[in-house]
Amino acid sequence: MEKRVEQEAFVYLWYDAPNKKYYLGKHKGTPDDGYTHSSTIWESFTKDAIPEGVSRRILAYGTDEEMCILEHELLVDRKKRCWDRYYNNSLGDPRYVDISGENHPLWKGGISYDSKTYHREYMREWNKTPKGKEYNKEYMRNYQQTPTYKEYQREYQQKPEYKEYRREYMKAYHLRNREKILAQKKEYNREYYLRNKEKIRAERKEYMKEYRLRKKAERQGENTLDRFME
Repeated sequence: MEKRVEQEAFVYLWYDAPNKKYYLGKHKGTPDDGYTHSSTIWESFTKDAIPEGVSRRILAYGTDEEMCILEHELLVDRKKRCWDRYYNNSLGDPRYVDISGENHPLWKGGISYDSKTYHREYMREWNKTPKGKEYNKEYMRNYQQTPTYKEYQREYQQKPEYKEYRREYMKAYHLRNREKILAQKKEYNREYYLRNKEKIRAERKEYMKEYRLRKKAERQGENTLDRFME
């Protein structure tokens, strides 16, 4: 059966209960076609793996153009009242809504940012999200294993300014953590002794044997010298 045109799209509202935030959007299709959302800020997920505490409500059905216009009107209303509670960062589809001035996704505080500035600010905010932090951590973990990075580290650590920085840093670190370092050293020495007790005792016994022989030889030498001086 052919889908009726007036039901070709819908406006939906996701609620992320753990973070108390919403995402409002429009989709051309049906609620059960597997689509979830297109946010670049909120974490992505599939219809079969919706995060715990996340739920969706369908607000309206209609033609694609009608739903684009409705989505825009609802987002404008949210931006005026509670934009900080939404994952949205734009006000709708530019094919059907006016995105000039305040409606433009680059509009910030009375001006439209250039794309480079906007991208810089967007990435700064994205890097603060759990997904951004995890991505950056994984990226750096992989990059630090590359020959390029290892070669750079070797060269950088030979520079006088790095060596000076390292000395100052370690000096400050030891001052800040003196008690902790001493406690760790004491614990390490205790564990080392327990692991190598027999070896340490044997070495000490051998040392004391050599020490006594050396002292005995020195005393005998002194006595010989005394008789020679008489």
